[in-house]
Amino acid sequence: MGADTIPGQPRKAPALIAGAAILILTTTVPYLTIVNAFMFAGVIFSGSVAAYIYIIRHQIRLSYGESFVLGAMSGFIGGALSVLAGFLLEKWFGYRPGVESVRLLVEWGSRVAPEEAATFRQMLAVVTAPIEVSLTDILVSMLITGVFYAPFSGLGGRLTVFVLKRQARRAA
Repeated sequence: MGADTIPGQPRKAPALIAGAAILILTTTVPYLTIVNAFMFAGVIFSGSVAAYIYIIRHQIRLSYGESFVLGAMSGFIGGALSVLAGFLLEKWFGYRPGVESVRLLVEWGSRVAPEEAATFRQMLAVVTAPIEVSLTDILVSMLITGVFYAPFSGLGGRLTVFVLKRQARRAA
């Protein structure tokens, strides 16, 4: 209830859940993870979706700051949950999210810069090496990832407000 207790403010939970779900999908679904290799496009898109759903669903205006905070909250939640989802996928199914995208990037990089192929293969070996993860590691990783994704997702929220305000000016 914390963020939803402000009098006169509509509930943010559906928008936050939608944004977090998009972020989880773009960080865990095979080959969809590659979209984040392009300037965190999936993370930015998740904040955009959260802001868009909130604004359109409730037909309210958000300032740039409010939309940034909404997107950032969505990014923090989605980032933390994506770490948890990645851990569970690896634990239960032996699938480490993003590895197939790294393989594609290593292949591409090796073709573009053949003299660096050994470096790319080393990077792939590091990413695919077996790891042991403790509960503390997961919690710290959830916190760090949430904090890292929050500003990118917040940027997506601001971008949505910018686009919607621009559309409104054109329509007027």
